[in-house]
Amino acid sequence: MQLRPYQKECIEKSIRHLQTTLNSGLIVAATGAGKSIIISEIAKEIHRLSNKKILILAPSSELVKQNREKYLLTGNPASIFSASISKDLKHPVIFGTPQSVKNSIQKFKDQFALTIIDESHGTTNTIKSIIEELKNNNPMMRIIGLTATPYRMNT
Repeated sequence: MQLRPYQKECIEKSIRHLQTTLNSGLIVAATGAGKSIIISEIAKEIHRLSNKKILILAPSSELVKQNREKYLLTGNPASIFSASISKDLKHPVIFGTPQSVKNSIQKFKDQFALTIIDESHGTTNTIKSIIEELKNNNPMMRIIGLTATPYRMNT
């Protein structure tokens, strides 16, 4: 996968941020900028550096499938945890829908280094409760959100 210069810069800065702080981060990228590719590269690199699992939340099963397909282009396997598709946790990178993850949160424990929230302008109470539970299990877990519309964020 050939990264565009702005994608490469975004990924490098995001990795640096994740390595230096526990503060959450927000990536703002226009529609069509390749957020799925950015998500994939960040997930791949953080897993490589931490050897821990990465959770990527997206609001719909269609977006979960799209993001996973881009991640598979990195040559690495990934699981899907979405009731309408599959509930699999065997791979280090897991793409899921919030409600499915929330309904099985006890299966997620303390094994996650990073949670990425796609379409983070639509962060719901369900997503907030997932983050709270995962952070209770691993206070070192990092959070990154991605959106094309930060002005729509209500949190």
